Amino acid sequence: MTPFLIIGGIGIVLAVVALVIGDVLDGALHLDALDSDLFSVSSISAFIGAFGFGGALGLALVDNLAVAVVSGLVIGALAAWGAIRLTRALRQGEDAASFRTDSLVGHPARVITAIPEAGLGEVHVSTGGHVRKFSARADRPIPSGTDVWVSAVVSPTAVEVRLADGTPELAP
Repeated sequence: MTPFLIIGGIGIVLAVVALVIGDVLDGALHLDALDSDLFSVSSISAFIGAFGFGGALGLALVDNLAVAVVSGLVIGALAAWGAIRLTRALRQGEDAASFRTDSLVGHPARVITAIPEAGLGEVHVSTGGHVRKFSARADRPIPSGTDVWVSAVVSPTAVEVRLADGTPELAP
């Protein structure tokens, strides 16, 4: 049973190392060159750890080495599959959470610092569940608290806005 527990411990150590320096380790071992989550450090460490502890469990339940190895392989494969699924889900979350400034056009915003006629004010724009602050310019002065729409992206930190539909025209 001790060899299985040592293998399980090695899997845990490898998982901790993967958490601390995972991407560096993937690159150093050239595992990222395979472009697959199957051979990532997280899936390998999950397999090794679960194989070791699953084998120890199998050996404790049935005093037969073959049963212990088979149970370790099955539990290890399930753990590796879970790690692969979790890794893919996290990567999809990163893609969904990525933000591009050019996608702001058409989003509603609220003026938080008045926009002068020939200068910049500030607006809050809510996108993807996050509120972001941008410098803003407009073709007319707009007081703070006014609802506006983003009509153009001037730079990564500045937008051009226009009055939102239904907002009464402001006196010049």
